[in-house]
Amino acid sequence: MIRVDIETIIMASGAVPSLIVLRERQANHASDAPLRALSIQTGSFEAASISRGIDGTKHTRPITHDLFIDTLRKLGARVERVEINRVDAPVFYSSIIIARDGEDAGEVSIDARPSDALALAVRSNAPIYVEDDVMNRAGTISYHADKDAGDEEFKQFDQFVQTLSPDDF
Repeated sequence: MIRVDIETIIMASGAVPSLIVLRERQANHASDAPLRALSIQTGSFEAASISRGIDGTKHTRPITHDLFIDTLRKLGARVERVEINRVDAPVFYSSIIIARDGEDAGEVSIDARPSDALALAVRSNAPIYVEDDVMNRAGTISYHADKDAGDEEFKQFDQFVQTLSPDDF
């Protein structure tokens, strides 16, 4: 599994889908490999819910994702992690891993749409993981430059581009 963060949420309206872009975290070891990104299409309401969770926006009344998190807390459970574990293009599949405390301690996996899983992950500060096979099949190279990377990342990208041939496409 690959640890990812939400890099961008591209909001759309109407029939155009919104996009959630997940970016692979920087590896702990030195590697010349570029980071990868995974784009998942979702509806505008779902994208807005994820965005509100990131912003920490509170409503006068709980929306569904807030209600679910509150319910888990009152039952002595929490969102342990979210896993995006399968893709049948263009549909992605995910699981929410719930950890229970007390006498019934353990983990339970719940099938969920990735948009719902991500909305819960941001509200509970739970880590997000993508199955390596999913990232290999549906991911792309992330060209987002870190603020501290400066020109070095662009040099690495240039070196990578120089190694490409038409057969790579």
